[in-house]
Amino acid sequence: MMKTTSQVLRACTLSVALLGTAAVVLAVSLPDVAYANNGNGKGNGGGNGNGNGNGNGGGNGNGGGNGNGGGDWSAGGNGADKSSAAKKKVAKSVAPEPAPVASSTAGKIKPKRKDAGSDGLAHPSELGALNAAHANPNALENASPNSRVGRIAAYRDSVLEGQELEAALAEKTALLNAMTPPERELAEIDADLADALVDVETKAMLVDQLEADLAAAGGTDLAIEAALLVADNALIAANATADDLKDEQTAAVEFAELSDAVDELTQKVEDQPAVERALLEGAANKPVTDEVEAAVKALLGL
Repeated sequence: MMKTTSQVLRACTLSVALLGTAAVVLAVSLPDVAYANNGNGKGNGGGNGNGNGNGNGGGNGNGGGNGNGGGDWSAGGNGADKSSAAKKKVAKSVAPEPAPVASSTAGKIKPKRKDAGSDGLAHPSELGALNAAHANPNALENASPNSRVGRIAAYRDSVLEGQELEAALAEKTALLNAMTPPERELAEIDADLADALVDVETKAMLVDQLEADLAAAGGTDLAIEAALLVADNALIAANATADDLKDEQTAAVEFAELSDAVDELTQKVEDQPAVERALLEGAANKPVTDEVEAAVKALLGL
């Protein structure tokens, strides 16, 4: 059946209208698709999600519009989708870690209390009556010997004497170490010196006798003069020997005396702690320990 020209025109108009509607629907459904521009340029769809394609302007001759956000459509209009729709990647937001909550006690922590005795000194409660060592120096000097303060003063004086003993011991020990120990016993030196002194006396008597003989001979006698010369030289040698023995004896005596003094001081220094402790216990009303004694010394400035 033949259609009239007006019917054909109406059909074409309806087709164009339908195609326009389809194009609008396609543009809405595929916002990321870029169309080839006359086959001369590559359509580069912006990946920023704003839907705007940026044309690079350089035609590669393949006529393909390459949209980064969607499918690749050819200029020939075949409509073939060469790739699946690109999936948008949404960066997973990571919640920041919560800031540490400042402690309500920050800056308010009190230092730990020092335990009693941790510094080597007893707590005042352990001293008892020995806390009287707090007394001023005048009170210690003028206190009655039988009073509590007087007994503490006696302890203080004993400690000071002990310090003097230690100083004297150090001094005498240094002197003793600087001396040369005698090579012989003092008794042996004494015996040799006694003999030497007898020899000196004997030779001196001989010299006196020869001088008297020479005087009786008128002052001139070759034999007497020769004998007198020999006697004089022997007396000189005997005196030199005696002098050497005296020096050796003196050195040996000094060494022995200093050694005895060091020994005596050493014994006193060794006994001093017991003497001091006994005096302190006599002034105390509680057990005296090393820590208690150290605390009392600190109070006395020792």
